[in-house]
Amino acid sequence: MKETSISQIILNLFISYMHENKEAILLFRTIIPLKKIATQKVGGGNVPHDVPHSVPHDVPQGRDELIEFIKAQVRLNNKITRQAIAEGVGVSVKTIQRTLKEIDNLKYVGSGNSGHWELNE
Repeated sequence: MKETSISQIILNLFISYMHENKEAILLFRTIIPLKKIATQKVGGGNVPHDVPHSVPHDVPQGRDELIEFIKAQVRLNNKITRQAIAEGVGVSVKTIQRTLKEIDNLKYVGSGNSGHWELNE
């Protein structure tokens, strides 16, 4: 004789009940233990402690250091892209674009790939 679990028995009873009472309305009640959830610490022991080691460590911390870093990169390669500068310093391209607007003696001459940076010192 085949063994039947309690969940299978309940499921079979449910299916047979639904066949007999097609207009029946079923209500489901879910109990969530809010006190237990609300008192748990956020980010407990499951927070990863292995921070990536590929993050640049000598990143300019202030706005002036960032400006000097950008100028140094342009001196080394006047065709450098904003993306390459951002990756080199570890910030977003948007941050580089905002900082470039602050550098009065630096401008991009030309358009697209055929252009280059000019730094008037």
